[in-house]
Amino acid sequence: MDGGEPRIVDAHTLAVTPVPGLRLRPGQAARVLQVGSATLAAVAPRHGPNGGIYLIRPVQRPLLLGAGEVFVPGRDGTVVVATYRPGATRVTGLGFDGRVRWQWSLPGKVDPLRDTPAGLVVAQHPDAVAGDAELLLLNRQTGVVRRRLSDAGYAVATADRSIAWVPTRCDLDCPVIRTELATGAARRYRMPGRREPAAGAFTPDGQHLALSFSGMPADTRTPARPGFAGILDLRSSALTAVPGLATPPSQHPDITWFADGRWLVLGVTWPEEELIAVWRPGSKVTILPLALPGEPTTATLAALR
Repeated sequence: MDGGEPRIVDAHTLAVTPVPGLRLRPGQAARVLQVGSATLAAVAPRHGPNGGIYLIRPVQRPLLLGAGEVFVPGRDGTVVVATYRPGATRVTGLGFDGRVRWQWSLPGKVDPLRDTPAGLVVAQHPDAVAGDAELLLLNRQTGVVRRRLSDAGYAVATADRSIAWVPTRCDLDCPVIRTELATGAARRYRMPGRREPAAGAFTPDGQHLALSFSGMPADTRTPARPGFAGILDLRSSALTAVPGLATPPSQHPDITWFADGRWLVLGVTWPEEELIAVWRPGSKVTILPLALPGEPTTATLAALR
C-alpha cells in the first residue's frame, strides 16, 4: 500500500508489515513498487531533503537512485525514471547501482506507463497541464517511436501485450479501446450508462479486463451514482459487475489480480479505514481481516499480486 504509512501485505498469511528500511518523516508519503526481491519507493516530496527514488533491500540501507516525477520498473535491469522540465522530459534508465545506463529526452511531459517486451509504453502530453495525451510505444533505450497507439486519450490499463485506453475527443458515450502493442490491432468496447472507467487491470492471460468506475458523471445533467467495479470479457464484450460493491460517487475501487488471474483484489476507501476484499465470478465478495494503519489512502494493492 502507498501513503504515509506504507505496508506490505502477505497474500498467503495476510500479515501486514512495514516496508523494511523505509523511514518517513511526518507529512511524507511514499509510492512503493515491488521489483523481484527488491522494493522501489519514491518519497514525496521527491525533491529536497530526504526526497527521491530509493531502492530498498532486506538488511541493507536504502540506496538513493535519483529523483524524478514518474518511475516504473524496467525490463533490462533498470528503473525507468522521467523528470519533467519546462518544455521537455528527460527519461533515464537507472541501474540498481544508481548508474545511468541510457538517457534521452522528448518534448512535452512524458509519463512512462509500462516497460513491455514490445517496448516502453508512455503518455506524452504537450505540456505539464493535464489534458489530451498521445499514447506511444517507444524503444526504451533511444526513445524512438515504434508505434503510435492513440492520438488523444488516457490509459486505463497496460499489460505486456495490450493497452486499454479511452479517447478524450469523443461524445459522452466514449468506448474503451484495447490495442495490441505488437500489431496495433484495436477493438472497441461500449461501457454501460455512458460511464468511463477510472482504472483497470488485465488478467495475466489477457482475456479479461477488470474496470473500476467512479460515480461522477461526465456531464452536469447526469446525477451522481455510486462507484463500482466489473470484469469485461474481451472476447464476448460482456461486463459483469462485482455484486454488493459500491463506493461514494467521488471515489472508485482500486483493483488488481492475483498472479493466477482467478481472484480480483479490491481496495475500497471507507470514511475511517481502507478495506481490502477479494472476489471471483460466481462467489461472494470476501473482506480480508486486515488491520491497516493510518488514515485511509488509495491502496495500490501491488503486494497482493
